[in-house]
Amino acid sequence: MAPVERWQVVVHNDDHNLFAVVHHLMRKVCGANDAVAREKTNEIHRKGRSVVGEYGSRDEAEAVALSLVRFGLHAELGKV
Repeated sequence: MAPVERWQVVVHNDDHNLFAVVHHLMRKVCGANDAVAREKTNEIHRKGRSVVGEYGSRDEAEAVALSLVRFGLHAELGKV
């Protein structure tokens, strides 16, 4: 049985997006609840990056990463 391919979306910190905006996008685009969105946003702010989601298909991960980029965040995807 072949291993299931997993993809992750990573958001990097930048100098122009406010904490509140990133928090809102974690909720709106990634579907995170308030506590998880706050945790991910804090991690982006403190550590410079955070894995904001893992997905079972490349298409799903690309869609999330593209939405975040369109809203002005620095997001990328990669294999887990």
